[in-house]
Amino acid sequence: MNIKIAAVCDNELSGQMLKEAANKLGITVNFEVQSNNGIFNKLSDEIIYSSNIILFVTEKEIEQVEGIERFIDREYYEVAPQFVIENPANVISEITMDIN
Repeated sequence: MNIKIAAVCDNELSGQMLKEAANKLGITVNFEVQSNNGIFNKLSDEIIYSSNIILFVTEKEIEQVEGIERFIDREYYEVAPQFVIENPANVISEITMDIN
């Protein structure tokens, strides 16, 4: 099974670390960054709906995510950015164990 994760991150570092760890594990991660300056690298509807899971890497409440309606009816996980920065492979492994 080819696992795909769509991530919404507070910062570029979290997204890049997830993507690098996922590549080593044979998993696809696409991410967008939501900051006070807007959304960068916005996830397309196609990426969102073809993903197995949505991962919110944010300090915000889910309701505060810009464009949250794009993710309605999708299974999701939440994690604080610090956990992704400390050990992105562990975060991905935990998610994939739940998917399987």
